[in-house]
Amino acid sequence: MSMFSKKKKDSEPEWDPIYEPLMKTLLGKKGIKTKSASEAGKKKVDYFRGKDFKNFLLENDAILTKKCMKALEESCDGNPPESEKDVERIGNELIQRGFCFRALYKPLNPTSKTAETKPKKWPDRLARSPNQTFDIDGFYVIMYEGGSGMQHFLLGLIIAGVLLACMHPVWPIWAKIGGWYLSVVFLTIYFGVLILRMVIFTMFWIVGVDFWIFPNLNDEYCGFLDSFKPFYSWEKRKDDALMLLVRFGSLAIAAVAIQQIAETTSLEDVQDFVVSSYADVLEWGVEKLTALPGSDKQMLPSVEELQKEKDLDDDNTTNVTADMADDDDDDPGKRARRRPRRQLLLTPSLRQHDF
Repeated sequence: MSMFSKKKKDSEPEWDPIYEPLMKTLLGKKGIKTKSASEAGKKKVDYFRGKDFKNFLLENDAILTKKCMKALEESCDGNPPESEKDVERIGNELIQRGFCFRALYKPLNPTSKTAETKPKKWPDRLARSPNQTFDIDGFYVIMYEGGSGMQHFLLGLIIAGVLLACMHPVWPIWAKIGGWYLSVVFLTIYFGVLILRMVIFTMFWIVGVDFWIFPNLNDEYCGFLDSFKPFYSWEKRKDDALMLLVRFGSLAIAAVAIQQIAETTSLEDVQDFVVSSYADVLEWGVEKLTALPGSDKQMLPSVEELQKEKDLDDDNTTNVTADMADDDDDDPGKRARRRPRRQLLLTPSLRQHDF
């Protein structure tokens, strides 16, 4: 037992307890901005920029003195960093202790043209740099993983979610309908936000401002939480005279289109159309799910099946009657014995008819 525990301890890296609180602060909710990229020949990694690292250390003296005092005592004599040299000293300490390493942008197909262009602010492919000294303009891949308990918990949730999705055919009908409702609500909110942010962007674009709600919403290099940060971003446009003319022309076209739509369609008509379409989509999904094999609706016979059963019953009745007639023709005695019974059965009806 001790052998397995020893192997487990050896497999997990031991982080320096002096600088580990600083790394946790950098990667916390109020820490620096990070993004994901693919390391050349390896897996996806998270990284940060040296500029953001410098700004965080120089602008958050209170947080650093409260949570990272031991690191400040070792690198800056107990004082918060005040210059770029102090920032470089702290950055070099993190690199030497294995919390991060310096990386360079490495395009997939490097050419002379890509080398001449302006460097990317957030590259999507990195490679380890041979020079492992801290530089303000560099990129730094995060090696610190922190505690593995939360990672194992999240991994268990992902595995459970995948298994539940694979077992969708055996879900009870109420779970399938509930999943359909949740998916429709999620897609409605998502596309509603996309349409809203596009409308607002167009309105501000006409007056010369690039205004985005959730600017990182569709950024593939941002995590789930980072996709909603920041809430908005705006930047004043620097357009020439031709672009100004295009903007004012777009404003005139939009005004005429809105006026024509308002004359022919009211807001209540649009609301009724949206509500009825939404209800039709929900009803269509419920009908598709309840018609699947194994559901209550599938157990009921269809009209075609009922018609086939009726035709089979009629054919069987006809065949039985024909067989009885053939038996009567073959056996005269049996036919004679059945004749008085038929007469008795017909007598009441004849009497009632005569009466």
